[in-house]
Amino acid sequence: MSTFETRIPDSGGCDITMFHDPEDPSSWIVRKWKKQLFWKRCELSRWFCTKEQAEEFARSLIEDCRVKRRKAA
Repeated sequence: MSTFETRIPDSGGCDITMFHDPEDPSSWIVRKWKKQLFWKRCELSRWFCTKEQAEEFARSLIEDCRVKRRKAA
């Protein structure tokens, strides 16, 4: 994991990260990872211009993961 990449805690069983490079202030990347055997695969990657947009999208991903987890249980 890069020093500019933050793993979002308590993401409902999903592995979600948010990446931001301070040298490029207008790029925020939210990624959803899926674990497969011994590695992780990027299942979803979205780019945003502001931190607020990226955080809002990450919150919606977290809620989707929680709903899917409840349905599976």
